[in-house]
Amino acid sequence: MMGRNIKMAAVAFTAIITLTGCGTKLYDMTDAEQGLIANYSAYVVAKHNIYQQDGMTNATESPGDMEDAEDTEKVDETSPDNSLSQDNKTSEAGNDKSSNSQKEPSATQEKKVSLAEATGYGSLEITYDGVNESDVYNEGSYYSMTAGSGNTFAVMKFTLKNPTGEDINVDMFGNARTYKATFPDGKEYTAEGTFLTYSLNTFQGTVKAHDAVDVVLLFKIPQGTACDNIKMSVIKDNEKSLIEL
Repeated sequence: MMGRNIKMAAVAFTAIITLTGCGTKLYDMTDAEQGLIANYSAYVVAKHNIYQQDGMTNATESPGDMEDAEDTEKVDETSPDNSLSQDNKTSEAGNDKSSNSQKEPSATQEKKVSLAEATGYGSLEITYDGVNESDVYNEGSYYSMTAGSGNTFAVMKFTLKNPTGEDINVDMFGNARTYKATFPDGKEYTAEGTFLTYSLNTFQGTVKAHDAVDVVLLFKIPQGTACDNIKMSVIKDNEKSLIEL
């Protein structure tokens, strides 16, 4: 009991001395001494840490660890670009497949028919009456066409005959057909669009029963072009009909 009281008195005395500022001045440690105490304290803590097997460790990352971290960052930084590039490739491949899956526009199909069938008026009989050349074409005294310098008109003549007992109303202007002719030089020409009353591609009128109407087609060609053995065709909705003249 006496010893315990003595210890308590000593502690109280020490506290009084410390709080009142009396007693011996505290020892000023040098930087080296402070560092030594700090390192030893850290060593003691690490030594008794059950998760630390080797005492103190260097907190500084090794060069290898830093390189690994940098590599990881580089991979992370480049990953979005790589992903985007892959997405673009996938999209392009999809577009290529989509483009390949689309059907190409069908080429103009050809078949050989009579001129009456090609015009859409199979009840008529349309005959070819030959061709002549003219630099100027006149219809009566009210309409005139000039081929121009270095050109001439190949005037192909036809007869529309109605062999039936009923009148046939004809509208060549409204049936949207294109008339072409290939000459011996191998070049193909398109019939002139005209305001002629009696042109095969613009004729509008009635062919009476057992009656006939004469019409023409004008092709502007270079002067001197041979006009024998002409091959004719009619195009409607990408379907090309070869005509037997």
